[in-house]
Amino acid sequence: MIKTLIMVLSMRIVNNIKTLYAMIVMLGAVGCAPQTEFEVATWHGFKQCAISYTMEDSYDNQFTTALPIFYEHDYPCTFFVTTRWCDRTKWDALRVATTERGCEVGSHTVDHAVYDTLSRERQKQDILDANARINVKLPMYKCNTFAYTDCVVGDTSIISKHYFAARGCHGYVERATPNDYLNISSIMCGSNEAVRTLDDFIYAFNTARSSGGWCIFSLYDLDDGNGYSPLSSTVLSESLDYLKQQEKSNSFWVTTFKNAAKYSKERDRAKIEFPKEEIKKDGMSKVKDNNKLIISLEDGLDDDLYDYPLTLRCPLPFGWKDVEVLQNEVVIKSEIKTINGCKYIIFDAVPNGNKKIYLINLG
Repeated sequence: MIKTLIMVLSMRIVNNIKTLYAMIVMLGAVGCAPQTEFEVATWHGFKQCAISYTMEDSYDNQFTTALPIFYEHDYPCTFFVTTRWCDRTKWDALRVATTERGCEVGSHTVDHAVYDTLSRERQKQDILDANARINVKLPMYKCNTFAYTDCVVGDTSIISKHYFAARGCHGYVERATPNDYLNISSIMCGSNEAVRTLDDFIYAFNTARSSGGWCIFSLYDLDDGNGYSPLSSTVLSESLDYLKQQEKSNSFWVTTFKNAAKYSKERDRAKIEFPKEEIKKDGMSKVKDNNKLIISLEDGLDDDLYDYPLTLRCPLPFGWKDVEVLQNEVVIKSEIKTINGCKYIIFDAVPNGNKKIYLINLG
């Protein structure tokens, strides 16, 4: 009798455990984060690392040879221009590159002055003159990054008033969060420097991928140019070929210096809150609460400058099958993706607390 009772109780316990497990699986909770837990990607698109190609000194080959290579691979690059060395043809090329191809223009002084040889007043004047020239030639573009000449850091108390990020050249892959945004490391390339072959580039790529960091290359002249440390255009193209071949691996975010710096700062300061919805007549208040999720994404930074979208994801709420995401009442691109057996909503949103984000269950 006792044995029979024990067997019955054991079977009931086992069945209850099985039922509980089935419920957990049905709710999507096995191995999944809480359904309101949002994650901000370390790098855009949940890429493993960031890669930025920067060019300085405004050599002719950068415009006639390098730029078409970047266009061919559909990747952006950054030009740190020495303004007095840019003629009309170069400014025209930069105008197209910034407005149509997502490239960046930063400052590299007026005539390549090394700032530690200048007084504070002359450094300030050089910055103002260089920026004024860029603004005249590229009126639709705002220059807010800088690269030091000869890797010599200037007076950062002046630099910081005009630029939110500045590139140095320490020769290593930078961390996801640089120690100093006014002296960010880059790796110099070409015949006079350590990175000159495809294998050298791949080594740097893999270092960035394994560390989750930010690899910034400094390029100068190309091929048979008379400028500093020419890099083979074939090697440049092969390095971009390699990145293109790796796109499906979701490893490398190839972007401009400015965009990566913005993303890094925004990510580290990002805060996600679930505000109480105000009564509105925009139609949002008509959506039932169990079919709507409202969040606020804020970073405490200047919204006029820090406007690059962060990539977010959260587990798909129970019962939701299709989702529409809106920010500031405008539909933004999103996707539902299964990761380790859990379904997630993934989307990009600009950190701005005044622009609420709505996740709407479409059934």
